[in-house]
Amino acid sequence: MKSSSLININGDIKQSKLSILIYSIFNLIQNICYSLITRNFKYIEFNPKNKKYNFNNAQSISRKLCGIFWQNINWRFIFEHIGKFNICEIGTGDGNYYKTDISIKEKYIHKYTGFDVKKHQNWKKIQNNKFSYIKFDGYNFKKIITKKHNLFLSQSCLEHVKYDLKFFYEIKKNAEKTKKKIVMMHCLPNSFCLFTYLAHGYRQYNIQNLNKISSIIGSDNLFVVKLGNLRLNLEHLKKTTFPLIIKKKNLMRFQNKSYYNKINKIILKNKNSSLFMSSFIVQIGFINFSKKEKKELTKKIFF
Repeated sequence: MKSSSLININGDIKQSKLSILIYSIFNLIQNICYSLITRNFKYIEFNPKNKKYNFNNAQSISRKLCGIFWQNINWRFIFEHIGKFNICEIGTGDGNYYKTDISIKEKYIHKYTGFDVKKHQNWKKIQNNKFSYIKFDGYNFKKIITKKHNLFLSQSCLEHVKYDLKFFYEIKKNAEKTKKKIVMMHCLPNSFCLFTYLAHGYRQYNIQNLNKISSIIGSDNLFVVKLGNLRLNLEHLKKTTFPLIIKKKNLMRFQNKSYYNKINKIILKNKNSSLFMSSFIVQIGFINFSKKEKKELTKKIFF
């Protein structure tokens, strides 16, 4: 099995009305049905302690939630378990999101390599001896994943990858050979994102998609963090999704200071929700860790 999706219609490219209808119906049915099955992974509760987040109000609600997630990770604690990071980030874009939002302190990094299907001019400006950027085809993960990598990251990327499970197979295969401790963190759209983002990428990640990943890396190694809730989803629908459909305009970018203060406070609270009703999720994986180490990591991974 190469893909976690039942169908592989790419919502990112221009499709016929029939294809979009099939995409929407199939994803809706499977997202609902697969929200009722037994999950083969565990949840990690996320209560942001670091409230000093510099919000970019041009960003979507889900992107803000992900930004808060990245800024609350205790990278020092992870460094103590796996040593200096050899980072593989897929879907790095122009490289700026990593620099501004993920922004791991360089003292923890041995080497960072960002991969994207599109080459960006900005790479030349920000690459150096420690940071490099490479274009790849989006399929041949064997070519980009090396035995040196111990930290795998992505932000809103894997839903655009047709054969997403190949990515995890390759990581697992290398981990079995090297016995190296590996950490994975991938921000992903969950089931409700079918409504907020419509035809976007190949899929949304429901329990079944995540179970397929856990069958590769191990159910004891896969954890999920839920970000956001129904209230924030409704705000996204009102200010972004519906206005883009009706007026071709994202109204979230044109709100007053009072609105941003109110919505940002709600985002910082991250009131818990079901997987289906969350605004976004993060898939976290720990490979080659003892049971005791995983228990410790899940408790102390956030500040």
